[in-house]
Amino acid sequence: MTIEQRQAIIHEKLESMGETVTSWSKKNRLDHRLVADLINGKFLGTRGVTLQARKQIEEFFGNIF
Repeated sequence: MTIEQRQAIIHEKLESMGETVTSWSKKNRLDHRLVADLINGKFLGTRGVTLQARKQIEEFFGNIF
């Protein structure tokens, strides 16, 4: 899945709920900058905090990575 496809899926789901990446991140106790970096492909989410954040994102949005 490309970054653009990932962003489109996330945007559609959040928009239907009336939320933003920042508000969703805060509700799930995640740093919004970390979530944005994972979505934009700057981090892979393979270890530590990024892996935990990636798992939470995938639980909510599905297999997007």
